[in-house]
Amino acid sequence: MKTQITVRAEQAGEAGLVASVVARAYAGVAYSDQREHLMIDRLRQTSAFIPSLSLLAEVDGQPAGHILLTRAHVRDRDTTVETLALAPLSVVPEYQGQGVGRSLVEAAHQAAATLGFGSIVLVGIPGYYPRFGYEPLSRYPITLPFPAPADNCMILPLRPGALAGVAGVVEYAPGWLEH
Repeated sequence: MKTQITVRAEQAGEAGLVASVVARAYAGVAYSDQREHLMIDRLRQTSAFIPSLSLLAEVDGQPAGHILLTRAHVRDRDTTVETLALAPLSVVPEYQGQGVGRSLVEAAHQAAATLGFGSIVLVGIPGYYPRFGYEPLSRYPITLPFPAPADNCMILPLRPGALAGVAGVVEYAPGWLEH
């Protein structure tokens, strides 16, 4: 029997469910501080949080993963361009390797494009995100406000020309970088 993956926007009252999914996904991850669910809670309290870009995946009706895109900006001295920040992408261990992450990323891209956003920036696993069109951030005159290995810093233009002329430092929402 084929696994049925459903992706939908998080609904009101599901913050606890999302926190549980995210905490389970990162519980055994060596590079994680196991606080990703707290970041999501902080971001929910900001204007960067877009409810329709907080997506929950279910496999055969069971919660299996979550992805969050929040508003960010690329700012230089003269201009500010809105973008989105992807973090975190979470898939609980028992559903990893079954297409849940792919379904979440693709649904998030589609939802972001539908809302008119032009790009998504992330710090993530370099062996995973390029399959979805993410490129090294170093190809653009865009930098992050914190040190991170260049291979992990990526950006995705959601439409042709979306990053033409865009330069500056990514400015994340309050709460994104806090611990």
